[in-house]
Amino acid sequence: MTAIHVLRKRQTVPQAVARVLRAPLFWQLASLVLISIAVKFWLGAQSDPGGAIRSMGILAPLFAVALQVATAMTPVGCSVIPTLNGMLFPVLLAMALNVAGGLVAGIGMYYVWRRGERDFQIQKRLRALPQWARRFAREDLSSLIVMRMLPWAGGNISTFLAGAYHVPLRVHVVSVFVGSLPGAAIYALLGAGIVAL
Repeated sequence: MTAIHVLRKRQTVPQAVARVLRAPLFWQLASLVLISIAVKFWLGAQSDPGGAIRSMGILAPLFAVALQVATAMTPVGCSVIPTLNGMLFPVLLAMALNVAGGLVAGIGMYYVWRRGERDFQIQKRLRALPQWARRFAREDLSSLIVMRMLPWAGGNISTFLAGAYHVPLRVHVVSVFVGSLPGAAIYALLGAGIVAL
């Protein structure tokens, strides 16, 4: 490799960083991560997070969904709030709140990733992946549902693929609803079980 090739490679890294920093998607994701971290620190600082939510009175379910959305819309994620819902509300209401939070977060991130496709040509980059990895980057309904059921990053990856591939919104909403039902039930039951101890 000649010195000119090395110099050209060095110039591309700062150019790539500058391109990322100019992209609105970068700042949107950075803002969401900061909000999520702030919510987590606020919850962690509460001696009784459930009491803080309960103190909202009739607005407590709406506040719980808003907290879940604030943390779920980021790679940071949070399972504390869906579990807390199971501790604070009747199980069926907690499940409904968990699904509602997942739906709102999933729809919000869907539009963020659609914008990301425009800014960063995500589809083109996904096509450049090795063959074995491309097998998992599928945008059909059943694949999105199964992906969403995977622990931790599954929901984020499913939403990422749906947004990047411009899957119709109705298909994405169905995948979020069906795919998040098991997790919503598990967290609600876990919270109810903790209270029962």
